[in-house]
Amino acid sequence: MEVEEGSIFGLVGPNGSGKTTTLKLLLGLIYPTQGSGKVFDFPLGSPEYKQRIGFLPEGPYFYDHLNAIELLQFYGGLFGLGGGKLEARIEELLRLVGMWDRREIRIRNYSRGMLQRIGVAQALINNPDMVFLDEPTAGLDPTAQIEMRDLMHQLRDQGKTVFLCSHLLKEMEPLCDAVVVLSRGVVRRQGRICDLLAVQSGRYQLRATGCANVSMQSLRDKALDLTVTGNEISLLVADQPQALVVAQEIADGGGTILEFGAQTRSLEDVFIEAVAAGGSD
Repeated sequence: MEVEEGSIFGLVGPNGSGKTTTLKLLLGLIYPTQGSGKVFDFPLGSPEYKQRIGFLPEGPYFYDHLNAIELLQFYGGLFGLGGGKLEARIEELLRLVGMWDRREIRIRNYSRGMLQRIGVAQALINNPDMVFLDEPTAGLDPTAQIEMRDLMHQLRDQGKTVFLCSHLLKEMEPLCDAVVVLSRGVVRRQGRICDLLAVQSGRYQLRATGCANVSMQSLRDKALDLTVTGNEISLLVADQPQALVVAQEIADGGGTILEFGAQTRSLEDVFIEAVAAGGSD
């Protein structure tokens, strides 16, 4: 697998597929018995790249008698940081993850969301070029999940590479630039998310509402598939010209087009297909 610099890269797979092992190899915590890999052109485990990476493990454990500032002072010291530069970096990170106002609270009193936030801050203390995040939104409430996703986009916008490991496919789909689907230690699918979700059929999907005055029979005659859910209808048609005809018919009948585009599939569809293909290994 290859990870493009300055992107959000997702590694997905079922339990036991090798995601955590892959992370440990890239971080230099374990070493391969065969094969090879590089991070920033340095062999796996080389100390040369470890100054340039950050890591948030799943379910991180921190010394719970410390507060946020003390914790980041400890991790900053491991990277040789100190003085005013470290203090400024700590304030910057705590504001970034929304913890500045709670900087004096002891870690033993943190919620799960607060632990994840301070975990991201420690992963960024050395201003890494690449940050590894293992299940960063697991256990977070919806608001905290949105904030975590926004933070990952901010990191990418700063030019950092985000290596994201998760099983939450619905979150990964709109977030990642590229993904790899791992199953039983083998890469089953990989590529840019837009390419993996594209369906090379030429078919088009439409979704509309307010179609009470539109002939359903006429739409059924033109569509390969038509589904009515409450006040909405969903159609699948053979190609773009047919889709335009259907869209015009809906508009002429007073309907509103909610969605119009080439047929796609979800990351969940890709995942299931990939895992099923590796089921006999």
